[in-house]
Amino acid sequence: MPLSSPESAADAAYRKLRQMLSCGELVPGQRLSQSRLGRQIGCSPMPVVEAMRRLESDGLLVKQARKQARVRRLSEQDLEGLYLLREAIETVTARLAARRSTPEETRAIQGLAQDYERLREERLETGEADVAIHRHIAECARCPLLKEELDRLMLIDQTAGRSLELREDREGHPHSHRALVQAIVDHDADSAEYFMKKHIQDGHAEVRRFLAAQSVRPRRSRRASRDEA
Repeated sequence: MPLSSPESAADAAYRKLRQMLSCGELVPGQRLSQSRLGRQIGCSPMPVVEAMRRLESDGLLVKQARKQARVRRLSEQDLEGLYLLREAIETVTARLAARRSTPEETRAIQGLAQDYERLREERLETGEADVAIHRHIAECARCPLLKEELDRLMLIDQTAGRSLELREDREGHPHSHRALVQAIVDHDADSAEYFMKKHIQDGHAEVRRFLAAQSVRPRRSRRASRDEA
């Protein structure tokens, strides 16, 4: 049996930079220096250059003039595209998961849903728990290409959309989770597809409301300052 080839310097740099993006060490809009990143992760500039090219292809970085790059920040149009792509992929993964999931997998998704509910009740951060549910559903679908693309989109959401400080206490969010998980546990493919579609569309609507409120707030603040003066 052939031995697996060792990880190349470019692969290692790519993996480390992805980790830095996912955990928030590199933030949306931040300009990146190849030499500085090389010093941070302990490698020469050339593997960093290759890693940054791959991250640009993933949609996580944006190239600028003079070969510079910055961490992508999602525009309103970007967000629309992101949610439309997620809706297209995840309605399929939900339907397939309802058809193909084993008893062990349905118990696992119930456990993940319980973890999410517990964090929410304790008013703790639920983002990672939410992502874990979606990724597990994609795994149950047993379609590697769909899961790979969903992982890429969710990483874009986690990194380039990090500046969207949405509140996790949205009323409809946990209810749609429960209905979605139950449909998969019941192997009800039609309901799983429906509740996943509703879940993604509701999330997009929440983002749009958040952006609309953010765009109005500065004008209100300036008006309030004039009134106080």
